[in-house]
Order: sequence, then structure tokens, then C-alpha cells
Amino acid sequence: MGQGSRSRQSRSKKHKKSTFVFSIVTIGLVLIGVGVGAKLYHDKQVEEARVAAYQKEKDTALKAQALAYESPTTANIDNTLKLAAQLNSEDKAQIIEKIKTLKKYVDNMTQAKVALAAYKKSTTDADYKLANEKINALTSSYEKNEKTTLTTQLATSKIEIDKAKAAAAAAAEKAKYANKKLIALSFDDGPGPVTTPKLLKILADNDVKATFFALGSQAQAYPDIIKSEAANGNEVASHTWDHKNLVTLTAAQQKEEILSAHDYINSLTGQNTNFFRPPYGSYNQTTLAQTNLAAVDWSIDTNDWKYVNNTPIVVQNAVNSAHDGAIILMHDIHSWSVDAVPQIIQQLKAEGYTFVTVSELLKAKEGGIEAGKVYTGY
Repeated sequence: MGQGSRSRQSRSKKHKKSTFVFSIVTIGLVLIGVGVGAKLYHDKQVEEARVAAYQKEKDTALKAQALAYESPTTANIDNTLKLAAQLNSEDKAQIIEKIKTLKKYVDNMTQAKVALAAYKKSTTDADYKLANEKINALTSSYEKNEKTTLTTQLATSKIEIDKAKAAAAAAAEKAKYANKKLIALSFDDGPGPVTTPKLLKILADNDVKATFFALGSQAQAYPDIIKSEAANGNEVASHTWDHKNLVTLTAAQQKEEILSAHDYINSLTGQNTNFFRPPYGSYNQTTLAQTNLAAVDWSIDTNDWKYVNNTPIVVQNAVNSAHDGAIILMHDIHSWSVDAVPQIIQQLKAEGYTFVTVSELLKAKEGGIEAGKVYTGY
């Protein structure tokens, strides 16, 4: 074998050896790559599984939160907090804040319910005010339905309670005046700057309360006298603003005549009477429909305005027609009418009459005064 042949064989062996090494290295690198890829794939699957598991836990906690809002029982709230404790700090904090807000809503609604129950039990104005405040404090959208329900319940309860109180008061009023002859003095067209103060002293000296049907124009001229009438225990009601015959007016004019005086007089007395007297006793269905007031006329007309300076006739007209449940009509702007009052009181007391205001009379006889109704005494 020549030298050239041996050289070729040597090169061939080296080539084969290099190829083998390269193959081994390549295979090794491939195996390493496969291994790394497999690990990455595995790690990715593990992470995805972890994320999926956490999302499931979070979804479970959020569902529990929704259930707690739908039905805020202690068990549902506690379960939500238990599930939230397994979440990361951010998600846990959000759910805890939501539950904290829910608890506040629940506490607000509970306080409103308790206040309403207390009012139903006590029926006092103070508890009504508190219940109303607690219910009105429910301002969130979550509390809206409960607020609507409680508002309706409170309104219904107040109507029922007020009716019961009115019935009890009427029964008490009837019992107070049972087996007594009642009579009411009423005075129209005042106040007069001289005559009315004199009349107020007469009434006070005789421990008698009366009902004044004042004109708005006169009340405006002498507001302090109106206040004195009320301060002395008398009641004061509207006789319209300036004594127009109501049936000759439009509906709007009638309303203005009645309520302008009614509102102004009540602003002076604070009595908030629920009746008025139409001038001349004149009214129609249109008149009665204009307000939520009752109309009060009379059953004994002394016609004192006719008998100028004739006090004895005024006394006679009042006393001779007296009967249980009567409403006597007089005018506190006439001096002779005012002068007749002491004799009327003395003679009727001697006959066993008890003097009451118009509203006291109607409560005792009717149980109260109804809007739109006409009362003339008995």
C-alpha cells in the first residue's frame, strides 16, 4: 500500500469520527431542547391550572358575595368572608369592602324597621318622626326597594293610628260631655277694636270659651286681637276675607275668599281649624268643593244686627231658643250684642247648659268634623 493510500484512509477515519461526534452532539442538543421544551410546556400547564383554580375560587367568592347581597343573612355574609380569605390581598380587600358596605346597608334597614315597629307600638309623634328619619336615610340603590316598602307601611300605619287616636279622642269627648246640655256661642264679622277686647274679658270672667268667625280683612287690621282670642282658649276660624256672598262668585273666587282668610288667621293663631262660616250662611256644592274644610252655620240666630242698641231683645232671642246642641249666632262688632253676653251666659248656666266651642260641640255630638260637610247645630 502506498503512502497516498494510507493518507486517504486516515482522512476517511477522521471524517467518520467527526461525523459521529457531530451526530452525538446534535442528538444531545436535540434531547436537551426537547427536555427544556417539555419543562416549559409542563410549567405552562401548571400555571394555567393554578390560574384556573384561583379563578374558580374567586368566582366562588364572588357568587357568595352576590348571594349575600341578595339574601344578607349572617351565614351568607360569613361564608363570603371565609371564601375571600383564600384570595390574594387585592381581591380579598375588594370583597371585604363590599361586605362592609352591605353590612352598613343592612344595619340602616334594620334600624328603620325597628323604628317603624317602635312607632306602631308607642303611636307617639316622636317615634313617628324618628321612623320617618330612619326610612329617609335609606338613600342607596340597594336600599331603594326596602325604603319604598317601609315608606308605604309607615304611611299606612300613621293613617290607622291617627284614626284610632281620633276615635279615642271623640269617645273621650263624648264621655266628657255625657248627660250634659251643650251650647256654643259664635261671633261673626270681627274683630272689633273696642268691642272684641271687651267681649274677651267677659268670656274669661265667666270661664266660657267661644268660637270667633273672623273676617280676613279685620284680622289683618287687628292681628293682636286675633292672637288674644286664641290665647284665651277660644277658637278662631275663617268668615272669608271680606264677607262676599259666595254663591255670586266663581269657583276660583270662592276658594280665594275662604282660604285667604283661613290661612292668614291660622298663621296668627296656630290652631289650623278645619271649618269656616260662609257669609249669610250662603253656599252651594261648588263652595263646598273648593276646600277641604267643613262649613258651619247656626241653629239660633239672635238677629242682633237688626236690634240696634236693644240688648234685652238679643238676650231674649238667644235664651228663649236655647236647646241642647245649639250654635248661637251673634256679632262681636256690635256693642249691644257684647253687652248681652253676660246675661245670656248667666241665664243659660242657670238652666244647666255647658258652654263649649263649635269644634267641641261637634266632636261631642258627631265624633268630629268632616271636610265638605255642613253643620248647623242641632
